[in-house]
Amino acid sequence: MMEARIRKQTAKQARQLEDWLAKHDAAHPFPANVELTADVAYAEDARPAHRMDIYRIRGSEGRRPVLVNFHGGGFLLGHKEANRLFCADLCQRGFLVFGVEYPLAPQASIFQILRDLTQAVEKAVELCPAYGGDPEQISLCGDSAGAYLCVYLAALQNSTALAKAAGVESCRVPFRGLGLISGMFYTRKPDSIGIFLPAQIYGRGWRRHPFRPYMNPEHPEVIGHLPPTLLVTADGDFLRHYSRQYAAALQRAGRPYRLIDIQGTKKLPHAFAAMLPELPESQEANAAMAEFLRSTDRT
Repeated sequence: MMEARIRKQTAKQARQLEDWLAKHDAAHPFPANVELTADVAYAEDARPAHRMDIYRIRGSEGRRPVLVNFHGGGFLLGHKEANRLFCADLCQRGFLVFGVEYPLAPQASIFQILRDLTQAVEKAVELCPAYGGDPEQISLCGDSAGAYLCVYLAALQNSTALAKAAGVESCRVPFRGLGLISGMFYTRKPDSIGIFLPAQIYGRGWRRHPFRPYMNPEHPEVIGHLPPTLLVTADGDFLRHYSRQYAAALQRAGRPYRLIDIQGTKKLPHAFAAMLPELPESQEANAAMAEFLRSTDRT
């Protein structure tokens, strides 16, 4: 019964997202100086869920740091095109950007999603020199569920215990930094997310899964293996408390981080910096993210 309700609600939200994106993109044209190469396959099957878009400045020369972006949607919906203008914005701020599609839960578990995204990152590293990117300067960014995926991909890279429990072979390339917008970091809190999400993304037997201890993103094997991390939230973001809690956990763990928590007279929606990059507050946050990730990429 609960699964049927979740599917119905997810389908409704997906339709609403498509309607909103059509109106938003019509009102905010894609920048003319950004070249978009769409739907590049990163897996041999070339499924729609295994494709990515590449954003670069037309006529640019030299090598740029590389940013790989994962869209949000609570693991259950969303697609890479939702972050099209955000990826273009970060491209204009000095990055070669890869916007990655991935399969959604519950058809794919979080472990399969992480395995697929490992493929995507390694394909981006392989391709980036041909597009003017530096394969030694790779950072990750994501909003909502995409931020969770950034955290775990980065931690898997440096923790053999975590990789073994997840059954995921870690990426071979080191990540220089993370940019996390309105992160859905916590999946097991006794709240509206934790009540239904674990079975959807970890599987029905999640309570007995060897990964269970690491479902807490504050576990030392997770938080202790993260590169420099920037978190973005704002008054109005319904997951603002997640970002603030995770920033405090990063501080306790002695990890390098920065929290951008925008407060003012206007409440901003969840994932505002990715979904509404034209807003002044988003421009402020995205400029700070670009500066932060560039600084972590200096050799």
